[in-house]
Parts: sequence; structure tokens; C-alpha cells
Amino acid sequence: MTDALPAGAPAVSWLDLPTPRPSDAVQAVLDRTKEKLGYVRNGQTALLARPELVLAQDALSRAVNANPASTLSPKERELIALVVSSENRCEPCVLGHASALRGITGDAFWVERVQVNYRHAPLSVRERALADYALAITRAPGAIEPADLERLRAAGLGEAEILDAAAIAAYFNFSNRINSAIGVAPNHEAYAAHR
Repeated sequence: MTDALPAGAPAVSWLDLPTPRPSDAVQAVLDRTKEKLGYVRNGQTALLARPELVLAQDALSRAVNANPASTLSPKERELIALVVSSENRCEPCVLGHASALRGITGDAFWVERVQVNYRHAPLSVRERALADYALAITRAPGAIEPADLERLRAAGLGEAEILDAAAIAAYFNFSNRINSAIGVAPNHEAYAAHR
């Protein structure tokens, strides 16, 4: 059985699909998101008609973003996500990652500068290398060559950190593209958070 969005509720995407009642596994994903953020992402709601996609995206997200073995800092992870999302002009992701980065840094002005053009924001050598790599993965992954990884090593990143950075950038390119392709609306809560 499916339920439509309540009358008058803003659309979460351009799709006109009924919103099915989530399975227990999907509901657990939504509950985990709500516990972490205080709301469910519109991108998750837009995918509810394909529960296997909600579950797969959540599993991949946790594998690349919440890996306890990774030594990339939360700030570095969100920097990568924001650079990728800004380049892709993915509204829900830009607002969400800018919010997360404001929460981590407490510096809304710095985050806005990263969002508009990270090259003009004061970044450490390591952060700049990660941002440049994320942009290369987003713009022209086929043009990446060994020298690109050497720049990361020269900035102090280890081999596993480079792998983590690549996985994070690749994941957010996927997320950005599906959100943009179906017109997922940004969450107002993300815009308002940590200001």
C-alpha cells in the first residue's frame, strides 16, 4: 500500500510517484538520519519508491563517510563533499554539506567562501590538495594520472587517505547526479542549521 505526500506538502522532487510505507530496514535508515540531522533528507524521501536504492545508497554512504579506519578528519570529508557538490551545482547537497561544515568549523564565512570558490578560501596545503583532487574527480576523472596522487602524497596524505578521498568524491558525484536528475528539492532545515 502506498501513501501520497500529505495535501499541501511541498514536493520533494520532480517525480510524481506515490510514497510507499517504508519497510523496517528503510525506516531504520530514515530514523538514523532524523536522529543525526533532526530531519529526513528529501533525497531519501524521493527514492522511497525504490527501497533497494535507499538501502544501497545508505550502505555506500556509511562505507565511505563513516569508516572508523579512515584518518581523514570530518572537516576534510565535508570539504570534499562540498567541493564536489558545488561543482555539480546540486542544491540539496550544497546546502547539506555547507551546513555540516559550518557545524564542524563554526565559521560560516569560511564555508561560504569554500562553497563559492574554494580556491579563494584560506585552506591548508593538505586541504587544497584534497579539494583539487575532488574537483579533478568531478570534472575529468579520465584525465587523472599518477602525478595527481603525487601532489596528495606531497601534501602529507597516506595511501589509504587517498583511497578514502577518491571514494568520498566518487560517492558524492553519484549522489549529486541522482538528486539533480530527478529534481530533489533542498531541505530548508539544512540551510538554516549552524548559522
